[in-house]
Amino acid sequence: MALVCTTAAHAWGQVGHPPGSSPYREVLARQVFSAFGGYVMGEGGKVGVGPTDGPVVGGRYEFLFGGPVAIDLRLAVADLDRLVIDATRPPGERVKGTFTQSVLMADAGINLVLTGAKTWRGLAPFVGGALGMAFGGDVPQDSSTFEFNAHFLVAPQGGVRWHIGDRLLLRFEGRDVIWRLRYPDLYFEPPVVDPDGEPVLNPTTSSDTDWTHHLVLTVSLGYALRL
Repeated sequence: MALVCTTAAHAWGQVGHPPGSSPYREVLARQVFSAFGGYVMGEGGKVGVGPTDGPVVGGRYEFLFGGPVAIDLRLAVADLDRLVIDATRPPGERVKGTFTQSVLMADAGINLVLTGAKTWRGLAPFVGGALGMAFGGDVPQDSSTFEFNAHFLVAPQGGVRWHIGDRLLLRFEGRDVIWRLRYPDLYFEPPVVDPDGEPVLNPTTSSDTDWTHHLVLTVSLGYALRL
């Protein structure tokens, strides 16, 4: 019997990890303030006039509930390329150029942390999504009556937090920011200088709205509080 107990104890010791050597660590932080930077890679819609590519910077506040759920509030500014056209001109003469439009994005998100209230070797992967608004700045060069001003956005997202110390962490995130463009009536009318010419959009087959996707990749440096 003693031999059996000794063998069983030895076998049990091979399963799992002693507390000091476990790859899992409890996350003690409850609030994280971080600054981030990255790049936006988007589409301009079927006409190409929506905001597309450019750098983005911002800040984030994240609250960890002590389980698998975390919420975050995010504010970002991106300087995005925007194609400007003159809808009153014939097709070959419409493009005026590509200009920069500043876009402010504010959203709130909820994430499911796949390792729960712990990290695995300092890593805590997550998936989730956010809802918010995007506000476009002025583009003086655009006289086509197309505007990108205030737009609702939705953003499925995922990434990983890397806890590199008791207080500091890095966050790598990818999100698909989706918003809707609306095209003005002028896009469906023949060009003023050529009444027999083709409009920007076919009024019988084209919709006046368009959903566009924007891949946003960011890296954050965060500071954690245990409050």
